[in-house]
Amino acid sequence: MKSIHANDDNTIADIVAGGSRRTRALQLIYQNKALRDMVNAFVRNNRGNETDAQDVFHDAMIILDQNVRNGKFRGESPLNGYFYSICRFVWMNRMRKQAHTVLPETMPADEGSEPADAADIRLLDEERQNVMGQLLNTIGERCRKILELWKLSYSMEEIAEQLSFSSPDMARKAKYRCHVALLEQVKNNPKWGEMLR
Repeated sequence: MKSIHANDDNTIADIVAGGSRRTRALQLIYQNKALRDMVNAFVRNNRGNETDAQDVFHDAMIILDQNVRNGKFRGESPLNGYFYSICRFVWMNRMRKQAHTVLPETMPADEGSEPADAADIRLLDEERQNVMGQLLNTIGERCRKILELWKLSYSMEEIAEQLSFSSPDMARKAKYRCHVALLEQVKNNPKWGEMLR
């Protein structure tokens, strides 16, 4: 089915095309202040904060990119509306997971404050992100970029283009070496491995 907005058709075509067109299309969505403000307001109105909103926005970008590239977005609604619904799903799913980890007797009397266990979980997630950042820093900037693009579902052709490899095969070999180097760092630093579990 055709998208109901011509601009959406262009954005979808650019994401599917890949390479620099994909990057530009995703940057336009990422820089959409009105959309960012809507997501921020939704998360904050549902017991989150600005950092949570940024995390949700980032996670939703990855999902949107994958869904468009895999043909899961059928264009039955505006792309911004679809993205916003992904953000809502991501946040509500995260809240449901947190609710399962908080025992009823640990809930504070004041509903406006954050449960103690939820704060611990948020701190643990931040700690994991910091550890992953430190690990990625140990394997070098180029490896970091390769693995970040790979995590965002960029194809080897796109990684080769973005990082000026001579071919997708060279990018694939570099990704493998970087992945092995990352695993070696985890193996050589058991504390980091424990924190990532």
